[in-house]
Amino acid sequence: AVVMGTSARYHKTFFMFPHGRKVILPIVIGTVALCLSIVTLRSCRFLTVLPEEHSQVFELGLWSYLSPGTVYDGEVCLPYPSDMEVDTPFMVARMVSVLATCLGGGLLLLTMTMMCIPYGESSISLLGLGYILAGILQALSMVYYQTNNCKGGGYFRGLQCKPNQDLVFCLAASVLYLACGWVLHMLQKFIVAPPGQSASQIYTCSAKSKSSDERKGILRTVEKSWTKIPSGETLVATVIVERRMGSGGKIKVVHSIQTQIID
Repeated sequence: AVVMGTSARYHKTFFMFPHGRKVILPIVIGTVALCLSIVTLRSCRFLTVLPEEHSQVFELGLWSYLSPGTVYDGEVCLPYPSDMEVDTPFMVARMVSVLATCLGGGLLLLTMTMMCIPYGESSISLLGLGYILAGILQALSMVYYQTNNCKGGGYFRGLQCKPNQDLVFCLAASVLYLACGWVLHMLQKFIVAPPGQSASQIYTCSAKSKSSDERKGILRTVEKSWTKIPSGETLVATVIVERRMGSGGKIKVVHSIQTQIID
């Protein structure tokens, strides 16, 4: 069998890393991308509307706009007026931004489970494709620049729009989502299996049990193995090994095995 993951002993059995510690990289990238995606969603400085000369300049976001300085004391993000017309580019930008944030959050949760659950090559590839889709959706938020508010119409009647500071967060989130998808695509290439078996068939990992007490000479380790059987189900075998220091310095080793079949 090909041993996957790390053979180091961990104090917490939850973080067994069946794919190795390299899985931490897409988790970190995905977390940063999700944070930037949320910032973009809540932004009120996504673009700047340039109206006619000597008219009020407005800074707009997907769901709110920045209050005019002459009306409010300080800068406040205000919801759009209820009588404001939402044109097609505006609606599409809102929709894809929400989808990118929700998809990125769901994918990040699934990626975090890779620290304790083994995934097959196809499953990791699907995760990577999901992140790429999230990156594309995030980038499509820029369709907002085609709104009527930038073409002399709409509620704000701007003649043109120029990028504002929060557009950088949108682009960064898109790039990081795409990078996370690429990292997962490369990660699944490191899953190797014996000849004649698929990559999702054999995984093993081990961890140090919390019940160990080295002061008393007791060391308990837990090793789990996931094996794909011909029926399509997964056989999970848990091997518990206890090494106990007996009288006279003799070491007694006890093994116990638990098996479980899951869908």
